Amino acid sequence: MFFGQMSLIISLAINLWIARYLGPQGFGVLSYVIAFAGLFSFVANLGLNDVLVRFLVEHPQDKDRALGTGARLLFFGGLCAFALAAVCGFVFEPKMAWFIVLYATIFIFSPFNVISAYFQSVVEAKKNALAQIIGTVIVSCVKVYCIVSGAGIIWFVGSFTLDYLVGAMLYIINYERSKLGWRFLSHWDGRIARELSRGSILLMLSAAASYIYLKLDQVMVKSYLDETAVGIYAVAVKLSEIWYFIPGIVCASLFPAIINAKNTNREVYLARLKKLYVLLGGSAFLVALPIVIFASHIITLLYGAQYIQSVPVLQIYVWSGIGFFLSTGITRYFMAEDRFGTILAYNIVSVLMNVALNMILLPTIGLTGAAWATLVSYSIMPIGASLTHIMRLYKKHV
Repeated sequence: MFFGQMSLIISLAINLWIARYLGPQGFGVLSYVIAFAGLFSFVANLGLNDVLVRFLVEHPQDKDRALGTGARLLFFGGLCAFALAAVCGFVFEPKMAWFIVLYATIFIFSPFNVISAYFQSVVEAKKNALAQIIGTVIVSCVKVYCIVSGAGIIWFVGSFTLDYLVGAMLYIINYERSKLGWRFLSHWDGRIARELSRGSILLMLSAAASYIYLKLDQVMVKSYLDETAVGIYAVAVKLSEIWYFIPGIVCASLFPAIINAKNTNREVYLARLKKLYVLLGGSAFLVALPIVIFASHIITLLYGAQYIQSVPVLQIYVWSGIGFFLSTGITRYFMAEDRFGTILAYNIVSVLMNVALNMILLPTIGLTGAAWATLVSYSIMPIGASLTHIMRLYKKHV
């Protein structure tokens, strides 16, 4: 899975080239379209992936019924997400509406995520990784062609949409080669749908809050400043978030083992969680420190002098990774404990904090204000969860 996500390095290299080709304003438009449409991704995903993985781990005998039910739920969610993105695009951003509609077609491919969930549940995520590597190479070639042929922004929006189409096709090929059969396509189980939805609804709302405070800052930057500012800000975000795959693959690999430990040995379960947090927090610190030190050299070398204003934003924003890494692990802990409401509560507080700080800091100190808003909001869940745990231990001791 790690080497599969290393394909992001290829994507980063191509995005560097795209950013240089389009310039801050053009790259800002592209980044804004992706961020705006992405605000509706929670409707397409329905918060279903992790819940489905857990269900498949605990009930492998119900594989076909679970996958069929999950696929139909995601198909419905994908259509709703596409419709919402399209309508809001024409209402709030009529000049970019067709760009938003084009990119929003990614939501239609949501049902194929059940195949990825199945491979995760049987600890064969390497097949997902292989699909990701191949898909990245194919789509990167398309993006390079768009650059060398002098294509306009709409072609780049289309190339980013192509990522999801190619990914869906490769998932299908992987599943077919595994000779598992397609019986699940004809299955629907109302009981399983209710069980999946019971946890996924709260996770969907949590995912909505999480993605909103992950991308809302770029939308607010355009509202308070302009497209060029979005491009400057997006560069810092890209360099910081390129590492966000690390907690995802660590938690995806360990989550089945953590669930099994919870059901068999409480001490082993808690020990594994502790090691998970140390691994995530330490990794984030080791990523952030050199980026802060060499930020100006990194920006100049990769993006050029036209993006030099991204340096102070990057030096602040990159520390948000520590909160993001830890929050990913803490979220898995709350899921294992069936505390979906707690996840939602923390994410809602984070969103409200992010919006409030952006409204205060963006007009006064500009782009660095948006970076500070993100840093603070990302830290709410780790700090809040730690304080809650300490208070519980104190009450138990007393």
